[in-house]
Amino acid sequence: YSESHALVIGVSDYKEHPNAPFNWPDLPGVITDIQLVRSALEKHNFHVVLVENPNHEELEDAFKDFIRSYGHNTNNRLLFFFSGHGHTLKLATGLDMGYIVPSDAPPPAWDQRGFLSRAMDMQQMEVYAKRIQAKHALFLFDSCFSGSIFSLTRAAPSYINYKTNHPVRQFITAGRANEKVPDESIFRAQFISALEGEADTDEDGYLTGNELGTFIEKKVINYSKESQHPQFGTLRN
Repeated sequence: YSESHALVIGVSDYKEHPNAPFNWPDLPGVITDIQLVRSALEKHNFHVVLVENPNHEELEDAFKDFIRSYGHNTNNRLLFFFSGHGHTLKLATGLDMGYIVPSDAPPPAWDQRGFLSRAMDMQQMEVYAKRIQAKHALFLFDSCFSGSIFSLTRAAPSYINYKTNHPVRQFITAGRANEKVPDESIFRAQFISALEGEADTDEDGYLTGNELGTFIEKKVINYSKESQHPQFGTLRN
């Protein structure tokens, strides 16, 4: 890789909507989580852009600016890490759509129209993934929502030099729809353990997306006592 860049986003402080019967609970542990993720990535020579508590516009701008700055060199590797609330809604087509929730999105049970206008859906994330010219991009979501919109498939293992010659967009989420992420993040802790070498199962010095997904899936399920079930896979095309 010519360069390594990461966009790390954390939402811990959610806006209160005075007329709502309930609001998104704040996640005070998120700020510590993203600082630890930044430190772990910087040890592996990543340049890290850190964004805290973005609203809808700031969240969109963060993705667009990052891709515009670093996503057009084919020999770059990019990593995206989001920590905050996730949510799943059923579309009119019957499919589930996952959303990441910025700081200003109202609870959908109270104001679904407002939620849809502020939250970022996974279809938009897929658009961003396809807009990137860099060969390799890894998206990690320390949130729980449905990943079905990605049409995820498990990639077959192969040699490192074969893998690095082909574009790939890999996604990993902390859990399924209707599961809750604890404020003290198990996902973050296992991601950092993976970066420190624990997930390199064949000990060849390379950590692939497949190794990372398998490691996080197994560890998070165990440490959460089966209350979280991470999902991982790649865009088909």
